[in-house]
Amino acid sequence: MNTQEENSNNPTPDEFASQLILAIYDSRPDLNPRYDKEEFRIIDDSENRQTNLTNVYQEHCRLDASDRPSHLKMLAAIFADAGGDIAETYEEAREHLRPKIWNRATFEEMELHRRIKGGVQRCEIPLYPLGEHLYSSIVYDLPTAMRSVSMTDLERWGVTIYQAIEDACQNLEEAPSTIGKIGDGLYMAITGDNYDSARVLLIERLQSLEVQGDLIAIVPQRDRLMFCGSDDVESMSLMLDMTTEALKDEIRPLSPIPLRLVDGEWVDWMPDEDHPLFNRFAEMRNWFLGSLYAAQKELLEKLYEQQNDDVFVASFSGIRQKDTNKVLSYCVWGEGVDSLLPETDLVMLPTETDLAAMGEWSTVRIAAGALIQPVPDLYPRRYRVREFPSQLQLEEIGKISL
Repeated sequence: MNTQEENSNNPTPDEFASQLILAIYDSRPDLNPRYDKEEFRIIDDSENRQTNLTNVYQEHCRLDASDRPSHLKMLAAIFADAGGDIAETYEEAREHLRPKIWNRATFEEMELHRRIKGGVQRCEIPLYPLGEHLYSSIVYDLPTAMRSVSMTDLERWGVTIYQAIEDACQNLEEAPSTIGKIGDGLYMAITGDNYDSARVLLIERLQSLEVQGDLIAIVPQRDRLMFCGSDDVESMSLMLDMTTEALKDEIRPLSPIPLRLVDGEWVDWMPDEDHPLFNRFAEMRNWFLGSLYAAQKELLEKLYEQQNDDVFVASFSGIRQKDTNKVLSYCVWGEGVDSLLPETDLVMLPTETDLAAMGEWSTVRIAAGALIQPVPDLYPRRYRVREFPSQLQLEEIGKISL
C-alpha cells in the first residue's frame, strides 16, 4: 500500500473527481453527475444523489496504481445505487433495514459547515446516542450501498424511530455473523459485512459472552468491534493494542473511547487512575479528542470570522508529566482574551508577566463559577470565558506542579 504522501503519481483532487464522473457515466449513462469543486463533492440533482469526496479521495491515493480502476468502479456503483428507490410501504421496507454506527463529530461538523454556508436545512437523519461520542441510525441496505433512512421515510411508512431501530437490529441479529475469540477473554466481531460495528447494539447476544467483570466494548471503525471484561487486564491490553493498530491509517474512525454495558445500556467508561492501563486509555482518549477539537477549531474560526465575532478558539493541547509519564490535556485561558475553551484535564491561566494559576478542570470551574459558560449545541464541548478570574479566584485555583 502507498500512502498519499509517498506516491508522487496521485491524481489531483480535480483529476480524481473527473475520473470518478467518467466511471459513473460508464456505470449509469442515464445519470448526470456534476462536480462541486468548492465542497469537493459530486452531485446529481435530478436523482438526489451526492457523494463527499474527501475520505474516498484519501482512500484512493493510498491504493497501488493497479488497484485504482476497480476502486473507481466500486465508488461509481455506490453512487449509482445511493439514490436508488426504496420500498413505499414499511411492510416491504422492514427486511432491508439495518443499524449503522457513526462518529458523532461527522454530524456536528456538517452542522458547522451548514452554519458557515448559511444553509437552512438541517440533517434529517434520526440519530440515537451511543455514549457521548457515537450515534446509531437506520440504513436501507441496497446491493452496493447503504442509504440512510430519513424522518421523511419514517413518516411515509407510519413508523416510529424506536420501532424501526428495533426491526433493524432484529434483521442484523438474524443475519449470518461471526464473533471470534482471541486468547482467553477478547472477543471480536469478524463478519466483514460492513455492519460489524453495529453489532454493538445486539445487547442480548453480547450479554451471553463470558467475561471477567462488566462487558467493555471499543468500536474503533466500521469493520472493527471488540469486547472484553473490565477485570481482565491481559485481554484489555490486547484490545488497546488492536485498537491502536486499527486506527493507525484509518481515515474514518469511529471512537476508541471504551463503552461499558450497564443495565442493558452502553455508557462511556474509563478505568480508575490506579488501574495498570489507565495511562494508555487516557493517552488514546486525549489523542482522539485532540483530533476532534482541532477540526472543530478550524470550522469555528471560519464561523466567528464570518460573524465578526472576535473570539479566540483555544486549542486542545497535551503535556506529559515527568514523574508519572502521564499525558494530560490542557488549554490556555489568557488574561484579557474572550475565548472558547475546550474541556481539558488542566487549565493554564497566564498573564502578561507570568503563569498566574494552573489547576484541574473541576477546580477551575468551581473557583471561576459564572465566568465559565457552556456554549450550547457544540460537540466536543466548549465554554466561553469573557473575563479573567479575580486574584482571589486565582489563589483558590492555585498552581499545581507538573
